[in-house]
Amino acid sequence: MTKSLLMIHGIGCTGDVWDRMRSGIEAAGWQCEAPTLFPDKRLKESPPADLPELGLDDYISAMAKEAERMTDETGSAPAVIGHSMGGLIAQCLAEKGLVSQAVFLTPAQPKDCAAVTLPVAYTFLNILLGRDRSKAYKVWRSGFRFGVLNKVPRRRHEEIYAEAVYDSGKVYGDITDGIEIDEARIKIPTLTIAATADRATPAKAVRKVGAKYAKSPVAGDFLEYKDNAHWIVDEPGTDKVLADILSWLERNRPADTAD
Repeated sequence: MTKSLLMIHGIGCTGDVWDRMRSGIEAAGWQCEAPTLFPDKRLKESPPADLPELGLDDYISAMAKEAERMTDETGSAPAVIGHSMGGLIAQCLAEKGLVSQAVFLTPAQPKDCAAVTLPVAYTFLNILLGRDRSKAYKVWRSGFRFGVLNKVPRRRHEEIYAEAVYDSGKVYGDITDGIEIDEARIKIPTLTIAATADRATPAKAVRKVGAKYAKSPVAGDFLEYKDNAHWIVDEPGTDKVLADILSWLERNRPADTAD
């Protein structure tokens, strides 16, 4: 049966963030979908006035519909991988029973796993100072370079930041407030991945996520990469991370979808 994978990007990003990993995953025989959330509203510049009306629930609902569409198309639920905010959305899809396997890649955390650190505060300082959920925000350049790209060669910083998009202040607020996820409802294989040098979703918080899902009916797995940071999707060391993810996906595929 078709090996399908839904790839969910993080806040301030689009589906293009998966390009490096996607090529390797497709070469391994997976059918990948990497949609951009609300591409007509989440723009690089001058977002529409109604962008701030969107909340995290809207993002979750959009990805739930995509998972259901993929299931209808292939006849089996897709696997999911989510990065950062996308990792939190992926946790929600796993809780809803909409996916067959789930990888949470340096994920934003549910309410009971959050950890506030000074590097996180500096990364998102312009949003913390704004504190207006009726506006749209893009992470400021200095915070992005410091907290997201700290393991990426400096020569690449501007080209990556140039692709950043606006998100709703409401979404940022929803993530800060935290959402509750019941680990007892997650009955599929999960893999949580932390990066020791991550300043945006700090490893000490992601370790809590891994510990949370280790208590699920299907005990979740955990990996941590000491030389990686938040841009683990495309920084030095990404190829090793990708190889480990592919190996894990293959080992944990449901029996009724195995070749």
